[in-house]
Amino acid sequence: MTPAQISFGLGEHTEAARALLQREWPLADLPSSVNEPRIWIMKCAGSNTLAGVAVVTNGFRVRAAAADGPRPYHPLLEYLVVDQQMRGEGLGRQLARRVLLDASKGTHDVHIEVERTRPDAVRFWTRHMHCTVVPAPEQTDSKIYYLRWSPSEG
Repeated sequence: MTPAQISFGLGEHTEAARALLQREWPLADLPSSVNEPRIWIMKCAGSNTLAGVAVVTNGFRVRAAAADGPRPYHPLLEYLVVDQQMRGEGLGRQLARRVLLDASKGTHDVHIEVERTRPDAVRFWTRHMHCTVVPAPEQTDSKIYYLRWSPSEG
């Protein structure tokens, strides 16, 4: 397993993180501050180049009538990306563990959305991170699988 340095926040790496996201998902971008993003970056030991980035936003959904007041935090992992050239070295698992543990502090579960066209990603989350697929009645988007990670299961 390749050793990695994972840190919270972008620092001077905003453009590098945006570029890495867009290499993996051409339509992806860093979320606006409205979504209360929490961002982690990963570099391999001895390198200043980004090897990965993860973005967790507030997935709290509320009816418009109940929108007044503070929003509770419900972490939703929007992106977890490892540079394609660095894959297969255990970096994704290192980044995922750190992000899930950090994002779950003060809450119960972290929710994850995975495109249905990515069965490899579903396998990663269920096999390596012990996530569970949300029951079928709660699957509301035909293009997305919803998964859940609980600190008690991780």
